[in-house]
Formats: sequence, structure tokens, C-alpha cells
Amino acid sequence: MPAAAAPPEGDPPPVYPTQLPAPVQLRYALRYNGRAGEALLTWQHDGERYTLALDGRGGSGDRSLIAQTSQGVLDAAGLAPERHLDRRRGGRQQAANFRRDIGRIAFSGPAVDYPAWPGAQDRLSWLAQLAAILGAGHAGPEVQLFVVDARGAGGPWRLQRQPDQRLDTPMGEVLSQLWQRDPPRPEGLLVQAWLDPQRGHWPVLLRFTAPRSGDVFELRLLAEPQPPP
Repeated sequence: MPAAAAPPEGDPPPVYPTQLPAPVQLRYALRYNGRAGEALLTWQHDGERYTLALDGRGGSGDRSLIAQTSQGVLDAAGLAPERHLDRRRGGRQQAANFRRDIGRIAFSGPAVDYPAWPGAQDRLSWLAQLAAILGAGHAGPEVQLFVVDARGAGGPWRLQRQPDQRLDTPMGEVLSQLWQRDPPRPEGLLVQAWLDPQRGHWPVLLRFTAPRSGDVFELRLLAEPQPPP
């Protein structure tokens, strides 16, 4: 099979000041393309390295719906992922590898790669990176990140601040900051993150929508954040 053509590289993303959120575990109600369950998002770091893991389960037998991890180091640009793993509904695990020794991001599947720019993120680590940027006091109307998934897709994300929204949650009413990434083309991905500044800028509600197919992935916070085990 011939190698896929390399995508246009574009411009490097901005580098922002960051203030890392404290280690935490968050419990969410999960909705994934008509399936319901629960998910745990666990963030840990020691000031030099980090691990972020999402474990979503539901259905009979507590079946895994999604399992994602991001691991890497912490540098002047915030999170610097080294490896991102993604498995969906018992399918094959796929990986993105940030080869910072050669300055490229490669994948376990397609033969494409991207620049491993400072501040570049994966499909899970961007949440902690955004929380760190906002925790450092970023007050601008948008945040620009370069984001890759584990399947070879990558590109710039322009997350734009929307009017704040009040959400009813099991913890009471929360005044959330809504950050939204509009899909850059009809088959792109709409990303909406309702973040709680009082809870480390982690999402109270997170939603990914594929406009063309109508597929939805959603997390709703169920309980107060807790220290990780």
C-alpha cells in the first residue's frame, strides 16, 4: 500500500503561559453514539511528567466503550505528549507517538506525520493543556492548539470563548465558561467544552459532535472532583 501523502504543515501554534491543575479524578456520565455509561478522567503529574487517562464503560458486563491515555513530560509550553493511546468499544488500539528527538508526530496506522511543535497536543491532552492555559490567567477570546488523534488526523483547533452559561449539575448550579471549536469543513468535528473555573477549569460538560454523521460523544460531571487514587 503506498504511503499517504503528507498533510500541509501550516504554522506552529502559539505558546501560552501555563499553570498546571492539581492532580484529580473526575467522574462523568457518558453518552457515546446512543450508548450510555460512566467515565473516569484521571489527571496525575509530579511536576516533570504527567499521565491523563479516560476510562469509559457501559452496557452489560461493564463493557469498555472508550479507553484513552496520554503520557508525556512537562516543559515551558505546558504538556508535551510522548504517546497517546486510543481504543474504542473493544476495537484495535491505535497510537500517536510524539518523536521529539526528530521533531515529528507519527502513528501506529497511517503513514503520515506532523511536526511535533511546542504546545502540540493529542485528542486527550488538550483538555489539561487548556485548563493549564486558563489557570495561568489567559483572558483572550480564543486559544489555538495543534491537535492530533491516534488515527492520523491532525490540524489546528481554534477554541473560541462563547458567552458564559449556567448549568444545573448534581453539585448545584455552575457558571461555566463555554469554549467552542467550530468544524473547519462539513466533515469536521464540533467541540464544545463547558469549563468550571472553580474546579480547576475541568469540564462540567464536554461534547464532540460530527455534524455530517450526527455522532455524539458527551461527558457530564456527576460528582465533586476527588484526589486520584
